[in-house]
Order: sequence, then C-alpha cells, then structure tokens
Amino acid sequence: MLHTPADEVDARVVGSHAERVTAGVAELNAAAAAGDQGAFRLQQLLLSRIYNLTMRIPDQPTAEGSVLVNGVLTALERATIAAEDAKVDWAAVEAAPSDPAAYLSWLKKSARGHRVFKHPYYTDFIRHHATADDLRKYVIQESVVDGRFDDLLALMQVGTAGASKMEIASNFWDEMGNGKPDEVHTTLFNQLYEVFDITEQELEDSLTATALLSGNLAVLLCRYRRFYPEAVGFLGMTEWLVPDRFVQVVSAWERLGLPDVGIVYHRLHITVDSQHAAGWFHNIVLPSAGSAYMRRGIARGTLWRLNSSARYLDERIGEVADLAPAH
Repeated sequence: MLHTPADEVDARVVGSHAERVTAGVAELNAAAAAGDQGAFRLQQLLLSRIYNLTMRIPDQPTAEGSVLVNGVLTALERATIAAEDAKVDWAAVEAAPSDPAAYLSWLKKSARGHRVFKHPYYTDFIRHHATADDLRKYVIQESVVDGRFDDLLALMQVGTAGASKMEIASNFWDEMGNGKPDEVHTTLFNQLYEVFDITEQELEDSLTATALLSGNLAVLLCRYRRFYPEAVGFLGMTEWLVPDRFVQVVSAWERLGLPDVGIVYHRLHITVDSQHAAGWFHNIVLPSAGSAYMRRGIARGTLWRLNSSARYLDERIGEVADLAPAH
C-alpha cells in the first residue's frame, strides 16, 4: 500500500475496507500497550515505514499524502506518545526550577542520576567484551538516529530564529562536513556499512522494536512544530550523551584492530558533540528556559530520550552478556 500513489490508495480503500484498516491499527496499538512485544515491533516498524515516505527521496510512486495513511500515522503517533508519557515522572517535571541557569543544571543532574548515564552496555560490555560481530549489530541498531541526524536538524530548524537558529545551522553545517562532501557525517557513518557489509534490507530486518522507537521518536519530535520544545530536549540530550559513549566504541574498535576507515565517525563525534552540546545548552536551552511552556517541553523530550535509551540499552545488554542492567 505504501508504494501505491496516494490518490489510488484513497480511491480503493474506502467504506468497510477503510474501517477494517482503522480497526486493525487500533488492535495493534492496544496489543502493544498491553505488552505484546511482537505487536510493539510491528507498530514501530509500520510507523518507521510511513515516516520514510517523507524522509527519503523515492524511486517509485508512494502513498505520501494519502488521507488513509495519514489517519494510520496519527493513530500510531498518538499511541507512541501515550506510551512514552506514561513513563515520565511528571511530578519531577513540574518541580523543575524556573530560573534558566538552575533549570539547565536540573536537566543535567536528572541525566546524571538516570540509570542510562554511563550504562554498562557501553562502559563494560562494548569497551571490554564486544566482538566484531557485536559491533556490527551495534551499528545496525544505531543507524536509525546516527544515520540521518543531519535531516533531523534540517526538520527541526524550520521556524526558529536568532541564536537558536544559528546554533542549529552551525550544527547542521558540521554534519555537512563544513562543505566537504567526503566529510559529511552521514557519509562517514555509512562507511561502517561497508566495513561490515550491511545491506539496506538487513538494516530493516534486524532493527529491534526499541531501536525503531528511538528513530521514530526523533522524527516525530523534529517534524512537527508543536513538538519543537521536545525536540530541543531530545536532540540536546542525545548529543550530550554521545562523547562518553563513543569513547567506549572507539576503544573496542582499536582493541579489535578493525579498519580505521570505519571509526572516523565516532572519533570525530567525541570532540564535535561535546562542542555541540555546550552550544546547544547555551544558545537554545538557556534562552528558551524563561518560558514555562518551553521548560516543560524540553524536560519532556529529555526524559523521552533518557527513558527510551535506557530501555534500548537494557535490551542490548540483556542479549549479549550476563550483566544486569544498572537500576
């Protein structure tokens, strides 16, 4: 259906057929909410495929713009939002300081106190135990965010102004290799696919539900203007966590003696994302934190990132080692 022109989809899927589609999506969302892991993966895979209609340049007709597909998308998004919000500590969010500097300190303290901070998947397993095959699996799961961070920034910056727009633009230009095609960060990340001989089909087939969720949350928050505050928190926390995590990946890569061409992306981001996070906090978060609306949204996006990343990493470490997740 997603590779059928939108007008054909809406002309063919009508009446009782359309109702069955709507009911099927509702059943899928209900099953995912009830803890059915198979339904959860299918929910997030379908959401990812619909998002790809607007995140990739197609080589064939697509259902982008279909009224029916948009209805399915809305239902999937609402279910995903409800699931993430159910895991947010709203009392802590409401108690956050109103002073911008104190608020930023609170955000960082919240991250440092979260179980995802210095998670043992990175600090122990990746650094000391991961094999080349483990790193291959890691690259596949990380592709949903690292593989398109430039596009997320491009989506997010629409409608911004002043220091915030300049900070996002500076970040985006770094992602673009500062104008050097061979140094575009997505190009550098894609070199990992060549080192490990990872195909496009394998990427989708191998992605777990929690990895798909991470990518979907990033797209969800960056594509809609109403979620701009959440995008500030989500992407800002993503960049703040990266340097320490990538130090562990580089250590594992060097320990295993893998080709240098495959680790350029991670080495670069240890330094670049430290700078980006500092600029993000100073030029976007601090100026925005004078608004209660922005503070609440930034905190929400930050906690979505911390909570979803923790579940993702708990899942990864549960698959690869007899190490219990930190709680």
